[in-house]
Amino acid sequence: MSAKGVKVVAVLGPTCTGKSDLALWLAPEVGGEIVNADSMQVYRHFDIGSAKPDAAVRAHIPHHVIDVAEPGEEFNAAAFQRLADRAIREISSRGRLPLVVGGTGLYLRVLFHGLFRVGSDPGLRERLRRRYLENPDLVYGELREKDPEYALTISPRDGVRVVRGLEIYSLSGVPMSRWRNRHGFHEKRYEACKIGLTAERRVLYARIDRRVEEMLARGWVEEVEGLLKLYPREAKPFHAIGYREIVRYLAREIPYPEMVGRIKVATRHYGKRQLTWFSREKEIEWHTYPEERDMILERIRSFLR
Repeated sequence: MSAKGVKVVAVLGPTCTGKSDLALWLAPEVGGEIVNADSMQVYRHFDIGSAKPDAAVRAHIPHHVIDVAEPGEEFNAAAFQRLADRAIREISSRGRLPLVVGGTGLYLRVLFHGLFRVGSDPGLRERLRRRYLENPDLVYGELREKDPEYALTISPRDGVRVVRGLEIYSLSGVPMSRWRNRHGFHEKRYEACKIGLTAERRVLYARIDRRVEEMLARGWVEEVEGLLKLYPREAKPFHAIGYREIVRYLAREIPYPEMVGRIKVATRHYGKRQLTWFSREKEIEWHTYPEERDMILERIRSFLR
């Protein structure tokens, strides 16, 4: 089956805009199965802080590309593309509709428009990684000087992308942002209907605060405490928003109220970065959920016809 002949619906946008809820409502309406496009839900055992659907939900509506990586192993956009492609092919072969759902902009971009290839130097990357672990702010500052456009699209705490940006610049003398512009992401790998969800900032921030409180009430701190007995603090998922703050709280580096405040602020900043990223995608049709639920369904049915 040619990927170019496969129809896919993507539900994307910033955190806490209702993507998962919309997808769960849409799936039975359009005969869909969900393909995860969230970079944290790929990791096993990191459940509460990634807002991973529980077993009952996944038993009712099939989910793919969830719990596919161990927390200590390397997982990147290329690995995501390979697994998502496989899932989409399998879903389509059964006459079902792939619903790609998530807010990780890079994963969505490589899935729909392909990867660009730039060389790597494992030795250089490891040296940069060690420097980052010693002083994240200093190394991120170097990236911001060399490639301010790219630096604005990622978190200073996203060590993998900070290091990769500096590695590419060191090897080629060309910033990551310019490599991306050269690539252009013009390839269309699927026939896609992209539904973006957004919300007023006031509403979005209130949802973020409420969800953080709900996750903590469900045992997020206890989840992290248990995971730290299984995996080293340096494992990549522990650097994600929320997990890193809870790790610091458990290490008695910050008090509980400061931990909660930091998680909420970091999540808000992440939402703004997601909006910046997706605002460059001209194919996205923006809606609010649940207010425009029926309009979204009609748009998807029209796309499928």
